[in-house]
Amino acid sequence: MKKLILNLAVLGLVLAFAGCNKAKNDGPTTQQPSQGVSFSIAPGQSGGLKSTVSTDCFSQTSNYTKITIDNKHYVRAVFYVNGVPYTNTLQLGTGLHTLQEFTIWSDHQTPNDSTDDVMLSAVPHTGSNYAPYVSSPLDITFTVDAFKKTQVPVEAVCYQPSNYTDFGFTFFQIEEVTLREQPFFGDLCIKSIADYSIPGSPYLAQSNGIQIDLPAICKIEVYRNNILMNVFNNEAWNGEGQPLKVQYADRKGITDNFEFKLYVKVRKGPGFDYVYFKSWTISDAQVIPQNSDGVCDFSIGYCNPNADYVLPPWINLPNTATYTITGGYAPGSQGGYVDANLTSVASGYEISNGLYASWCCDHQTTITVGQSYNMNVYSSLYPALLPAFAQTRPWDKYNWVLNHLDWYPGYHWYDLQGALWLLESPAWNGVAEGGVPNVTTMMTQMKNDANAYGNGYKVPTGGWAAVVFIPVGTPGNASNPTIQTMFIKLDP
Repeated sequence: MKKLILNLAVLGLVLAFAGCNKAKNDGPTTQQPSQGVSFSIAPGQSGGLKSTVSTDCFSQTSNYTKITIDNKHYVRAVFYVNGVPYTNTLQLGTGLHTLQEFTIWSDHQTPNDSTDDVMLSAVPHTGSNYAPYVSSPLDITFTVDAFKKTQVPVEAVCYQPSNYTDFGFTFFQIEEVTLREQPFFGDLCIKSIADYSIPGSPYLAQSNGIQIDLPAICKIEVYRNNILMNVFNNEAWNGEGQPLKVQYADRKGITDNFEFKLYVKVRKGPGFDYVYFKSWTISDAQVIPQNSDGVCDFSIGYCNPNADYVLPPWINLPNTATYTITGGYAPGSQGGYVDANLTSVASGYEISNGLYASWCCDHQTTITVGQSYNMNVYSSLYPALLPAFAQTRPWDKYNWVLNHLDWYPGYHWYDLQGALWLLESPAWNGVAEGGVPNVTTMMTQMKNDANAYGNGYKVPTGGWAAVVFIPVGTPGNASNPTIQTMFIKLDP
């Protein structure tokens, strides 16, 4: 995250707090320490979060700390060992203690003049804005044991566990943390204004009303080393007018791997919900690749082709449906390989209960006609969300064929099915199988054209995309299907 810079008003408040006695003795002071809010001061700077990643709040040398333990106040000098700051020891009795405040200060190299002292950082309290950035916000309880070396879990914007030494003596190691920030802004490209104009639509509150290109209402989950640290969203300003500023704590001397998970509020069934679309991963001071404006731009759909990240459009699909092959087998009555009867689909989605032409993309696997299967429903536009075996299917080439059938006047259902099998890996050997005849010239032409033109194909608005059905309970890492992987085509 970015370093916090105090504005002038807050700076004045900090200087007022700094007017206490800086004597580095072992006795408690009568001064009330400042509140547990994380600040990082840079001389001559003012304002809020800066727009570029800055150095951490320990770029200035700290001189002393103000500590409150068990309602008693202490001032302790800071010393450095191999560049790591520690406080002088506190003499405490054995037993349970509570750390209530911990702030770090600079005396600006004027130890006898407290008027220019500046608070550099502090441990945030539970419930404060900065509490999510630390493992243990205040208050923190710890135990001092006689004649034992015990680690005390003092961590926050600035602290990490340390040791006790000897009888009743405590010292704290001060861990340096950089507060970084990444702004996000996105477009949501929709195909139906009516779908986003229903009562309860969060997009109705946007100043320009419902448009084909909407500012995306989104949230970002921030993970540090696979642990959820915080969640940010832009609902308060309806996603428009400013980016979503995501803040995260990078600890010095520790390899921190960060993941940013993007969720966008989209039409989901009869209502709206957040749906996962993409993750970015970086380490420590790395930044997400983006344009020079410092904002990570994304577009759900192709209405903003200049965004940093252009993602496929969203298809409003149910999570599950019941899939049954009915009627004749190869061909079906709807013009496909088989007829799929979909049931258990609630209203409000882009598919509904009824018959659909369906195709297969696992020629080596079987499926039973007339048996009902409880299926997960996937969009082929986001293959990374499919189980492992289905991710390897060439969905971009399948979708290319579905959108270019006008290239093949007079084609038959078996030409399309055979071409799909030829595009598989391992490919069909072209010998009659499953009701499909021996390979035809049309099958071969479809396959060759898909290989020539379909790599990375983006389904346009008004085009066709495969909607995939895979049995519920299939593990995400499954390397082989249990039944044929079936799909229908849908206008996204």
